[in-house]
Amino acid sequence: MKQQLKKWLPHHWKLQLKLLQRYFDEKKNQYVYAKNYLSENIGKYKIELRQNIKKGNFHENKVHNLKIVGDKINNLIIQPNEVFSFWKLIGKPTQKNGFKEGRNLINNHISSDFGGGICQFSSILYFLALQSGLKIIERFPHSVDIYKENQRFTPLGADCTVVYVYKDLQIQNVFPFPVQLKCFVSDDELRLYLISPNKIDKNLIHFNYSETEKGVWVETFCNDKIMFKDFYLKM
Repeated sequence: MKQQLKKWLPHHWKLQLKLLQRYFDEKKNQYVYAKNYLSENIGKYKIELRQNIKKGNFHENKVHNLKIVGDKINNLIIQPNEVFSFWKLIGKPTQKNGFKEGRNLINNHISSDFGGGICQFSSILYFLALQSGLKIIERFPHSVDIYKENQRFTPLGADCTVVYVYKDLQIQNVFPFPVQLKCFVSDDELRLYLISPNKIDKNLIHFNYSETEKGVWVETFCNDKIMFKDFYLKM
């Protein structure tokens, strides 16, 4: 009965219900979310990731959207035990908030919507968290593998989709010292840095792939320990 009621609720009401659910979950977990910034580097150590921004439909809009996200993430300080939340920092990706229309994957179909393309930013953040040993509290893979090998900006399995309110990326700083995010977005490259006052040993991340008739299973390993197992449908 509850599921049937949710199915017929207007989208706005569903969104409000999900926001309310998140509010109570966060109260229960008692997370403190990172929100402070500092332009100066907090340390001399860094882990760096670079990704190409591939040319394609909506390329200029995608770069525009990535720059909006970058402006809201650059120089963020995450104190010990604090949690990074993608949506708490970025806000709703609407035209009113400056976002442009871009390619999106909605209900297993390629479509377009405001804020399209920003999953590349959530993906590079997720991959950086894996490599640096930050704790992944919430992360969702894409449901469909939409790329050919020469089109990928990150390995299959290193991705992270974000859907406002419904699917967030949340990462916790488990180190006894603060870390800082810095980023740079150009027309063809996205760079992300994790700055720290203490040296962080970079984890070895690799992926095992198992093809099936309908898609592919991906196992994510961190220093030979399995972290995630995801399934991607074939296009």
